[in-house]
Amino acid sequence: MIIVIKKNTPEEIVETIKETLTANGMSYNLLMGVKYTLIPVVGDFTTSDVDRFRALPGVANIIKISKPYYLVTKDMKEKTVVDIGDGIKIGEGFSLISGPCSVESKDSIDTTASFLSGLGVKILRGGTYKLRTSPYSFQGLGKKGLKILRETADRYKMKCVSEIVDGSDLGFFEEYVDIIQVGARNMMNFALLKSLSKSKKPILLKRSLSAKVDDFLSSAEYLVSGGNDNVILCERGIQSFDDETRSSVNIASIPIIKDLCHLPLIFDPSHAIGIAKYVPSAALAGVILGVDGLMIETHYNPANALSDGYQSLNFEAFEQMYGKIMKLNAFLNEES
Repeated sequence: MIIVIKKNTPEEIVETIKETLTANGMSYNLLMGVKYTLIPVVGDFTTSDVDRFRALPGVANIIKISKPYYLVTKDMKEKTVVDIGDGIKIGEGFSLISGPCSVESKDSIDTTASFLSGLGVKILRGGTYKLRTSPYSFQGLGKKGLKILRETADRYKMKCVSEIVDGSDLGFFEEYVDIIQVGARNMMNFALLKSLSKSKKPILLKRSLSAKVDDFLSSAEYLVSGGNDNVILCERGIQSFDDETRSSVNIASIPIIKDLCHLPLIFDPSHAIGIAKYVPSAALAGVILGVDGLMIETHYNPANALSDGYQSLNFEAFEQMYGKIMKLNAFLNEES
């Protein structure tokens, strides 16, 4: 970091700043300018908040050079491949995760899983504990839903993923799912992230509606720094002022994250767009941008879905999109 000292700051205050830096084990230089004095500082900034130095008398600004994360960057590792088991890997080749927003019943999830597995989809998604804006909306089947999801995935030789909302349920999730999802609303629930960092299960971390790329990768750092290297990032867009789509996806964020970070990155166009008829186009764009996979909501009868029916693809639309995705992915791999 660089500490910017105000003009005409008394020498004794500058000495106090230097003494404080030395006491914290940091090395520095002093650069005298016409209007400001700059102090470039080198040290370990992971043990405390560097913004505390703003409280020192005479400090005009703190310029942060290094990022608040480093274990997830390509400085540490070029690429991570998350092995889900049975030859299914995310970060190696292209992965597709699909299923309904919520596990509604045995019959409904079975119908969807049968269709998806028939196409070749290997990972089944389904919400079981739902964080809903309204307390009157469908809240999920809870542990019963987890059991149904597990039984269905096993029946069709699929892996499964579901969202955890409370750390006290971690034992259930470790027993019943192959990938534990952290939803957008919990991306900054750092107590939950610390608990999940101790799990041996892969974690799928979705970007928060208000998160910058740095915020997103800092949350991933919580998981990796706690000991869980099996982290999958999921871009799903952020909140914007535009009501025409559910969220706004800055398409540049995908190649930027891929360039900064070694963790696999998938894209969720269902939550990004929020309108089923536009999901296939956004999904194809994600493939071109280089994501490692897609997560798409699918329902056998979206009009009767208990949640997110408007953004869920019916079977016909999904099959058409699936064929295009496979062709496009094959073409891109040929070119590379």
